[in-house]
Amino acid sequence: MKYNKCNGKLCKFCKEKTSILTLTTAKVSLCTSCFNNFFEKRVKETIEKYRMFDLKDKVGVFLSGGKDSTCLLTVLKKLYPELYLQGIYINLGIRYYSEIVEEVVKRLCQKLEVPLYVYNLPEKEGYFIDDFIFTSFKNKICSVCGTIKRHLFSKIARELGLTVIATGHHLDDTVSTMFTLFIQGDFSSLVKLSPVLPPLYPGQAKKVKPLYKTPEKEIFYYVTLNELPIETSNCPHEEITPIKRYKKIIEELEKENSQIKYQLLSIFNKKLIPLLKKTEEKKTEEKNLNTCIFCGELTSSYNKICGRCKRISLLEKIRDKTLEISVEEFNRKLEKLESSNYVLFDLRDKEDFDKSPIKGAVQISSDLVLEKKKKFYKFLKPYKKKILFFTCYSKKLGYLFTLKARKLGFEAYNLKDSENLDKGV
Repeated sequence: MKYNKCNGKLCKFCKEKTSILTLTTAKVSLCTSCFNNFFEKRVKETIEKYRMFDLKDKVGVFLSGGKDSTCLLTVLKKLYPELYLQGIYINLGIRYYSEIVEEVVKRLCQKLEVPLYVYNLPEKEGYFIDDFIFTSFKNKICSVCGTIKRHLFSKIARELGLTVIATGHHLDDTVSTMFTLFIQGDFSSLVKLSPVLPPLYPGQAKKVKPLYKTPEKEIFYYVTLNELPIETSNCPHEEITPIKRYKKIIEELEKENSQIKYQLLSIFNKKLIPLLKKTEEKKTEEKNLNTCIFCGELTSSYNKICGRCKRISLLEKIRDKTLEISVEEFNRKLEKLESSNYVLFDLRDKEDFDKSPIKGAVQISSDLVLEKKKKFYKFLKPYKKKILFFTCYSKKLGYLFTLKARKLGFEAYNLKDSENLDKGV
C-alpha cells in the first residue's frame, strides 16, 4: 500500500474524488470513502464465507487499545448495527501502561456506543503481570500473558453469556504464525489458526477472526483515516519473537510478489490444514479433558493443573515483588548499604542533570533502554554485584529500565517520586 500525497489522481472506483492511497495488493488507487467501503466489504465477505456468527449471537471483542482490535470493533458495529456487541478489556496491571490503555478503550466504546466490561487482574486475582519478572518466565512474559488471557477469554465469555469471541488477528499475523509453526514442525498448532475455532466443550464460546484476510497495513490506514482512538506506545514487556522475525522475511518477499501472503494463506488453508485436521480431530477424541483442581477450568494436563495455574503458583514462592520504591524507602535502604554496593542512575537529559544534579547519581542516556539486550547488558555489567536504582522525571522511563535490568538478572528498582531526592553534590 502506498500513500498518495495530492497527486491529483482520481479514485479508481468513484472516479470523482482524489485518491489518497494505493492498494498494492489490488493495484487500485482509492479515496477515503471508497477505501472504507472496500475494506468493510472484504471483512463482511470473510464473516459470511466462514459463517462466523449470525444476528442471534452475542459477540465479544477483547480490546487491547491497539489498531487491530479497535478496527475490528468499529467495523463490526458499522456492518452489523443490530448485533449484540460487547467490548472487553483485561487490565493486566502493567504499570504505566494498562491504565493508559484502559482510558483509550473507554473512549472507543463510548464513541461507538458499545458496552464495555473491564476485568482488573490485580483487583480480581491479586497479582500483576509484572510480578512474573521474579520467576523463571522473566524473559517470556508474553508467553505467560497469553496463557492467562486465553484462560480469561473463556471465563469472561461464559460469565457474560457470550456465544462468540471475535479477535483481531489479521492476514500478516496468520501467515507469519503459520510460517513459523511450519518451520518449527508444530503442526498441531497450525490447525488452531483456522478462521473459525468451534467450542471444545459445551458452553464455550466459538472463536472467530473477521480480519483473517485483511493486510495489517490496511488496518493501519483504516484506523488512521477514520481517526479512531488507539494507544501507540508498546507494552514494556514486548519481545522480539520468531513470528516477528518471519513477518519481516515475508514482507521482503512481498516486495517481489504482492500476492505472496494470500498465496501462502491459500496453500495452508486448502491443502495443509485439511490434512492436519483429520489427525488432530482423532487426537482430540482420544484426549481426556480434566477439570483443573485449582480454577475449575478444563485442561488436558495429566496432573489436572492448567497452564495458567502452574504459572501463578510460581508467584506464591516469592515474598518480595518490589520493583518501585519511594525516596523515603530508598534512603532507608542506603542506611544499610555501603556506597560501593549500589549505584543511582539519573536518566534525565544531561542539561537537566547539570542544572540540578542529584547527590551521588550517575547520568546515563535514556536511549540506552532502546538498545538490544547484549549492548544493554554490556553497559550494566560493571555494576553486576551492585543494587541499581533508576530515577527520572518520567516514572515510566525509569520503570522500563528497571524491567530490562531485572530480566538480565540485576537487582533493580525504580524511584517513583524522584522530585524528593536531595539535590546538590
